[in-house]
Amino acid sequence: MLGDFRPSARPFCDKKRPACWTDVNGCLARAKRLVWRPQCGFPLLTKILDAADDLSVQVHPDDFYARKVEKVPYGKSECWYIIDCEEDAEIVFGHHADSKESFRAMVEKGAWDKLLRRVKVKPGDFFYVPSGTIHAIGRGIMILETQQSSDITYRVYDYGRKDANGNERELHLDSAISVTHFPDRNLPLHYEVVRESRGVVTTLVTEKYFTVYHWDVRGHITRAMDKPFMLASVIRGDGELSVEGKTYPIRKGDHFIIPSGVWEIEIHGTCELIVSHP
Repeated sequence: MLGDFRPSARPFCDKKRPACWTDVNGCLARAKRLVWRPQCGFPLLTKILDAADDLSVQVHPDDFYARKVEKVPYGKSECWYIIDCEEDAEIVFGHHADSKESFRAMVEKGAWDKLLRRVKVKPGDFFYVPSGTIHAIGRGIMILETQQSSDITYRVYDYGRKDANGNERELHLDSAISVTHFPDRNLPLHYEVVRESRGVVTTLVTEKYFTVYHWDVRGHITRAMDKPFMLASVIRGDGELSVEGKTYPIRKGDHFIIPSGVWEIEIHGTCELIVSHP
């Protein structure tokens, strides 16, 4: 997970990610191509979620609502790459209500099967989940999530589960209805595929807050680095990353940041990566 990780390489050895970001002498904070204010915090998070049970049904606000109501800089749009899943696994992705009133009525009746839009998934599927989208990850699914750096969540449904004291988790129905899209939006995705002699680079989504790629390395690829930074996660296989004459081994489960100032990278091997940038 790229959250409060501790880098192992200089100049950030043993520093947590926020300290790297706020250090004005760090190569992340001094990037010449920044399009946001460093004081607002690191803009993206990448994490792997392995759902042993159905996660709660929820929704996130956009930037405008987050700033006006929650007094924080970012709302939360996100996207999911399905790394692995059980057969017939499902996600919640949207709803069937045509208005706030019908949504509330179905919630109060407990008509979840009628309200929630469920989608079967398989490894390699990709979903863009913009703010205002009702969503949940189902049991038996492992995803790599790329998101705005925000944890504002309005919980709609938690399957009636109770803690050790017999209490159900807090729900946030009013806030959720305030930020949910009515009617539901189902935005089509259009992938851009670039085939190289020994690899395939697929642009999964390009939107206001992030661009996300799938890199399928089948021997060797070279990519120019013209972004403020890039986050990379190896989801399958292994290989080597070459940067400015230095080579680093990479394998499934590794995560790394390519900072500003690096102009080209090479990856050798047989592996797949999810890569993102603002």
